[in-house]
Amino acid sequence: MAAAAITPSRLAALTRARCAIFKTAHNSTSARTGAKYFRARLRGPSMVNYYPQDIDLSMSKLAKEWPELELVNFAEAQRLWDVDMKRARGKGAPAKAKDKSQSRRTQRRR
Repeated sequence: MAAAAITPSRLAALTRARCAIFKTAHNSTSARTGAKYFRARLRGPSMVNYYPQDIDLSMSKLAKEWPELELVNFAEAQRLWDVDMKRARGKGAPAKAKDKSQSRRTQRRR
């Protein structure tokens, strides 16, 4: 007994029915849909878990945490030196008023 050939239209109908039953996309033309990328596991959560969350490295925090190391923050030291030099030339910030009578605002209104 010879096997009967199955017609292409019957195979297409079978594929459509299979896709409807298993809720998969029917792609009869074999066009690229990108479905494999949508099915793939997301990488974002793994990347977030890989890197440490609370890492905040700065010289000032390290120096406060380990004072026995006597770390020097060169940027802060330079800033303080510049402030001192400006103050020596009279270009620094004005002194803050201790009470209301010393305020420049009240002196200006008189």
